[in-house]
Amino acid sequence: MYNATTHLADLRSATYQDRSGAAGRNWARNKKDIFDFYREGEFWMLGRWPWPWHRLVHVCQRWRYLVFASPLHLNLCLRCTSRTPARETLDVWPPLPIEIFLVYPYDVDNIAATLQHRDHEPFPALTLLQLSTDETTPALPDMFLGGSAPRLQTLALSGIPFPGLPRLLLSTSELSKITLEGIPHTGYIPPEAMVTCLSALTRLTHLLIEFKSPASRPDRRGRHPPPLTRVILPALEELAFRGVSEYLEDLVARIDAPRLDTLHISFFNQLIFDIQHLPYFIGHAGILRSSSHAKVIFVKDHVEIKLDPPKGTDPPKKLKLGIYCGAVDWQVWSMAQICNQFSFLPSIVERLDIQVSYLDPESARQVDMEDTQWLELFRPFTAVRTLRIRRKLQSLIVPALQELTGERAMEVLPALDSLYLEEYQPSGSNQQAIEPFIAARRDSDHSVAVHLWERSKGSEWEESDWEGVRVERVRIGRVRMGRVRMGRVRVGMTP
Repeated sequence: MYNATTHLADLRSATYQDRSGAAGRNWARNKKDIFDFYREGEFWMLGRWPWPWHRLVHVCQRWRYLVFASPLHLNLCLRCTSRTPARETLDVWPPLPIEIFLVYPYDVDNIAATLQHRDHEPFPALTLLQLSTDETTPALPDMFLGGSAPRLQTLALSGIPFPGLPRLLLSTSELSKITLEGIPHTGYIPPEAMVTCLSALTRLTHLLIEFKSPASRPDRRGRHPPPLTRVILPALEELAFRGVSEYLEDLVARIDAPRLDTLHISFFNQLIFDIQHLPYFIGHAGILRSSSHAKVIFVKDHVEIKLDPPKGTDPPKKLKLGIYCGAVDWQVWSMAQICNQFSFLPSIVERLDIQVSYLDPESARQVDMEDTQWLELFRPFTAVRTLRIRRKLQSLIVPALQELTGERAMEVLPALDSLYLEEYQPSGSNQQAIEPFIAARRDSDHSVAVHLWERSKGSEWEESDWEGVRVERVRIGRVRMGRVRMGRVRVGMTP
């Protein structure tokens, strides 16, 4: 069994070995190698606690000098726990990285003492800063880290208010990743100030801005029109945002990201979504330059649209936009507002899936909403040729298609030629509702083929599920329909 005390005694005895000639000239280097061996002891290598380098510095003055002369090589750090009297002990040690390791219940005063210990001193060698809390905490002082961290590469704050962040970012020219999660209202930074500090970050590749509540929003009275020239973020590849649409609008109206390939947006629930600048930002960034597969997904507490590029696109460019709201009718209304302002949808989306993860068919039939709401959601998808609808939503969507007859037959989804219905039962009210729509399309010389899809338990509705599958044709009344059997069918094989 490993014995740290015996190991340390062996190291101490090595100090008095002959150090003449080459051995003497290389003594310091060899001693650091021995310290490395000691650092890799089995207990602290498991990550339970940092290696006990403080034992070495108490052996003798020579050892103390060697250890403190190689803080990076020996990976020295000060660990502050709930039992560490930070105010009394941190001043004893030289400037070293501080690791805070706490378990509930927290000693808030001790945490504050640790963070404020050197908050007015610059950190010229700091490359990574991560601060996270689930508790309400006071804001970091404006001069935290001395307002300067020139070598900082990664910054991650979760639940930490830091109104002075723009000042710090102006000194971090090497920063490549910013993660600001759960920003409290006390840590709100206006979008204009955020853009100003981002303008100096030419190496920034990842940016996440996530507010804790919709209370963090621009002041309508203080909003100004965007400038004529935009700030270029030449290296930005991924942008994620959660908050109100007004904030994102003010942000993207002032920046360009030519290399952006991933955009994730989550809006808090609001009555009106006005996103004039977001479509331009997406189009100018070139996230989606070719036809895409769009999915509108209804979840219990939010609705989202995902746009994925064709397979084989390198790098894979992705766009996801979600809205936090609960009721299905409100989800459809909110998503329809967003989609009707996305001017790029007609030119890139040829395939549309309507999915749901929480609604059972019986509950869906009890939803009180107007059919026109679904038509408004479908209206901007003028290039869609394939529409796929999950079984749980068919009782809501299929009757809405009944409105598209006569002169209105080609008003919505004019390019549609294939309609896939999961586990659709070709009888009863649903059949009566869909027959007029199919007949109207046929009379308009734009027939729509209806395919029935049966999904076995546990199978997923993925893109690969539809490739190489034989469609069996059946005829119901005057409506010709096909049946697709899925589940155990392997891609590329005919059952």
